Amino acid sequence: MSKNKETVLKIQKAAMKEFLEKGFMKASLRKICHDAGVTTGALYFFFKDKDDLFCSLVREPVEKIYKIMTEHYALETDISEEDVLAVLKNPEGSLEDQKAMLSITKIMYENRDKIMLLVGKAQGSSMENIVDKFVEISAKQYEKMVEKMKLALPDIKISKHYARWVAKQQIEAVIYSMINIKDEKETELFGLNVAASLRGGWMATWKLQ
Repeated sequence: MSKNKETVLKIQKAAMKEFLEKGFMKASLRKICHDAGVTTGALYFFFKDKDDLFCSLVREPVEKIYKIMTEHYALETDISEEDVLAVLKNPEGSLEDQKAMLSITKIMYENRDKIMLLVGKAQGSSMENIVDKFVEISAKQYEKMVEKMKLALPDIKISKHYARWVAKQQIEAVIYSMINIKDEKETELFGLNVAASLRGGWMATWKLQ
């Protein structure tokens, strides 16, 4: 390992501890440098500012989760109206849904501390609204799914706000699991339970018409 790489890792390790303890806004770069055994000049050689340092810790899992979500939603966009209804009616959902959920769960558990930074310690950083951005991605996809459902069932009435609410519930369930569930397998089961519950909600919207 090169000396520069070793220095970066020492800074990031100290930064992770400081950000987890105090959050982005109250974290001290001076304390991070002290704990890492480097000068402030060394820190600024590798990172532009505190935000750049914070982002260096969380960027990789964020990009991986974003990639899985966008690729999965691209596949959903290509399916027919009838297939949308078939997936919702299936108690197990689609295999692609399960695959995406399990992949995201794995990434989150491999990067648990980094995810905890995002969901509870990011206020004041450029990442503070990342959860809302993920909700927006899901909400737009669900709105597209609603339009497909309306094509398959012309008489159905579903508010676009319902689609956004479902998206928010889905993301909040992920956050809940990270905060409250330590076991990865239990989280996978919880995710399947949530997905089944949300599918049931979609089905109820047209059964009540």
